[in-house]
Amino acid sequence: MTSKNNAIVFDLDDTLYPEIDYLKSAYQFISERIAPIDKTLYSLMIEKYFKNENVFDYVEKTYNVDKSQLLNWYRTHFPHLKLYPHVECFLKNFRDDFKFAIITDGRSITQRNKIKSLGLDLYIDTIIISEEIGSEKPSLANFDKVEQLLNCESYCYIADNTKKDFVTPNMMGWLTICLNDQGNNIHNQDFSLPNEFLPDIRVSSWQEIENIFSKKIKLIRGK
Repeated sequence: MTSKNNAIVFDLDDTLYPEIDYLKSAYQFISERIAPIDKTLYSLMIEKYFKNENVFDYVEKTYNVDKSQLLNWYRTHFPHLKLYPHVECFLKNFRDDFKFAIITDGRSITQRNKIKSLGLDLYIDTIIISEEIGSEKPSLANFDKVEQLLNCESYCYIADNTKKDFVTPNMMGWLTICLNDQGNNIHNQDFSLPNEFLPDIRVSSWQEIENIFSKKIKLIRGK
């Protein structure tokens, strides 16, 4: 057991799990509330989403349900989510050697429901959610809060959004790792941005991330 002077900080959506699964879970919840007998509504909502059509406009007009109610269901329902392969293994393997934190943008109830559904509350020491502290990435406040709470010697941020995830931790001297789009990211990755926005390392799977930290553990433990 180490004194855990090193921290691994995670983004949440499209980093630890596929965010599209939250959308699907919400659509399933909504379709069951307004048309429990019509089993085709969920599929139609998904189809319209992928066609870039306004799903809630359609549901509001067709089923006479106010859009504010649809948004409330979307944001507050308790989702059914699964972590990306190897994430839970990673957390179990390295929790004795690193402190873990999450920095994520979004509403408190939405993000905390995701975290609980994924079982991440069993592993994470600190959770920073934009609504709860009043600022969003890439604000320095979000990352500085983690340093204040964890008080570690080194930090690594694992995330996916090149527009806002890496520029601040890069400036702070953190190691930054980008998980490449697994084929269904909500936000497109742009690697043509200036260097300060780009990660130190790009990987294609959590297995690759595990391999990186397996080598780091040997240095930390002096083996």
